[in-house]
Amino acid sequence: MNSIKSLATKLLGLDKTEIPKTQLSAISEILSKHNFNTNTTDLKKLLKLLKKKHLVDQICVASRNGSVIASTANGNGLKDAIIGTAMLNYIKSEIPKSETVLIKSDEWYMLMPYKNKVFIVRAPASLSTVEFNALAKEVENKILKGKSF
Repeated sequence: MNSIKSLATKLLGLDKTEIPKTQLSAISEILSKHNFNTNTTDLKKLLKLLKKKHLVDQICVASRNGSVIASTANGNGLKDAIIGTAMLNYIKSEIPKSETVLIKSDEWYMLMPYKNKVFIVRAPASLSTVEFNALAKEVENKILKGKSF
């Protein structure tokens, strides 16, 4: 039976990837010990906190035209904003109902439009749509309050 299953998996190209439950529980345990106080009036400080909270390397928030609203990148925020929005606009023109774009290269490069902004995130692992929405919502709420930026 196992040989038939193995053969079918190879022929059909089925993905055997499973959720790494032990790693997720370890990460959950570590994160539960940290308090991420996102009640700050500084958008840059908020993005740095969200980087740690969501375990990502870089966050860039851009307007739909490619201008940078905020970024954690050191000097590459404009480049990320232009490339990210151009890529998202192209994908939306070819696949109009697309919502989130995940690109895997050396790291994950994730794009998501939220309200009238584009969120560009680089990370060693992909974010779930729910987690990406949560990150975007936290930033959007801070921007709407318009404190100190």
